[in-house]
Amino acid sequence: MAFFKVKKDAEAVRDTDGNGSKYINKSGIYDILIKEVIVDRSPSGSEYINLFFEYDGQPQTIYTAIRLTNKDGSENFEASLFNKLCIILGGGEEIEIDDPVEKKCPIGAGGAMKDCAVLEQFEDAPITVRIQMEYSLYNGEIQQKKRIKNFFDSITHLTASEIINGSEEAKQYEKEMAYADKTVYKDDLTETDIQDWINSRRSGRDTTAKAASKPVAGKRSFSIKK
Repeated sequence: MAFFKVKKDAEAVRDTDGNGSKYINKSGIYDILIKEVIVDRSPSGSEYINLFFEYDGQPQTIYTAIRLTNKDGSENFEASLFNKLCIILGGGEEIEIDDPVEKKCPIGAGGAMKDCAVLEQFEDAPITVRIQMEYSLYNGEIQQKKRIKNFFDSITHLTASEIINGSEEAKQYEKEMAYADKTVYKDDLTETDIQDWINSRRSGRDTTAKAASKPVAGKRSFSIKK
């Protein structure tokens, strides 16, 4: 009987970041499959988009991925990102987004099902996204944030602007590729600080540092028109 069977299929020899994880934890440009776009509301009344998606077959969620409104109900500047996503997935056509519907999604702890308000038009939609990791301090604790910086068509890599203008060259994608791996460190944090924090969390030594809090699920009725 063989002690070990060597495999040479694509999955067996896939390059990783060193820990074998398929979870996005580095700044970069990624091809993802949107599973659900979830509309959430914070206790203060501001509204968010939570993005539930798959990357390399691994389900994961970016909470407060896009802030839609401020506490007073006015539109937040990040809402333009959502508008760009709509344009790209709509092929540049005039579209209107239907109201959210109630659905259970596996975004709770350990993949537990939670009641969510989802936008069904985005289900199983492929998209290319640039994500920037950002680290800061809050009350002495390190906070990790995944910020969505831009969306690109999954095939052509054109941006919303390039699609609207009839461009055939993905110039913005090429431009952003040059600095896509940039990580932002705030509050005098350094790369070494963050690596030590990550290592301590993996080993279970750090019980105080935590990621950004998740908003409370809510429902929003809206439509986007161009």
